[in-house]
Amino acid sequence: MLHLKYYIILLIGIFLALGLGILIGVTLENNNVLENQQELIIRQIEREFEALRNEADMLKKTLAEVEEQKAQADSTCEYLFSRLIEDRLHGLKVSIISLGQGDIAPDLIQLLKLAGASVESSITVQTDLYARQDLSAALEAFLPNGQDGMERNGFHRIVAGELVSSLIEGAFTPLSVRLKEMNLIQASSNLKQSSDVVILSGNGKNKEAQSLEEGSFDIVLIQTALNMGLPVVAVEPSSVEESAISEYEELGGSTVRDIDTIYGKLALISILEANKPE
Repeated sequence: MLHLKYYIILLIGIFLALGLGILIGVTLENNNVLENQQELIIRQIEREFEALRNEADMLKKTLAEVEEQKAQADSTCEYLFSRLIEDRLHGLKVSIISLGQGDIAPDLIQLLKLAGASVESSITVQTDLYARQDLSAALEAFLPNGQDGMERNGFHRIVAGELVSSLIEGAFTPLSVRLKEMNLIQASSNLKQSSDVVILSGNGKNKEAQSLEEGSFDIVLIQTALNMGLPVVAVEPSSVEESAISEYEELGGSTVRDIDTIYGKLALISILEANKPE
């Protein structure tokens, strides 16, 4: 009986040892599988990362080549553009009127001089000139004797008439000088000769004038210039929020959109060339 129990315990021990060995072997094998899978995933990620890095390097190289080609094309285009417009406006006397503080007047001056035009003056009309809250003070200072009942449009017509007269006569009128003293207008230089054409550099529609249902100063200025026989070319940059070109066209004046682009500049030169004195 003792021997039977011994054999049974021995068999149980053998099977337990065998089962434990199998369990340990399977566990070790599973660990190797996981490690192998991790290594495979890591290698795959490394390969994909290397491919992405190579692709990024190729794109950077391609982008650098494209930028270099663009710079060469821009340089060639600028050279051809300068040769195309060179001296096309020789003998033409131009003045520029900018509404508010814009940043395209210097570019316009450079363009006109490159084309051979004579820039008589660059005049900036301050926004205070057509601000309703400053109208009474401006009227009192501008017209000391006063004109009872004068409204904003009447003031605009007087100022526009004085500016246009100054450009036609080739010298600032006394009232225009008064405007300069009040810092309502600024001029790059004193007028020495009459202007053949005036460029009006606008900044889009005057929302304040629209809300008050009044004519804005740019509209009054164009009407005045055309009535007095001075050609006007109204221009706008591509950055304006709401263009006023359609309103300018209804007045009968010449217009140019996107004056800050090469197409706008070519259009301006073509229009001005038609106004050259014979």
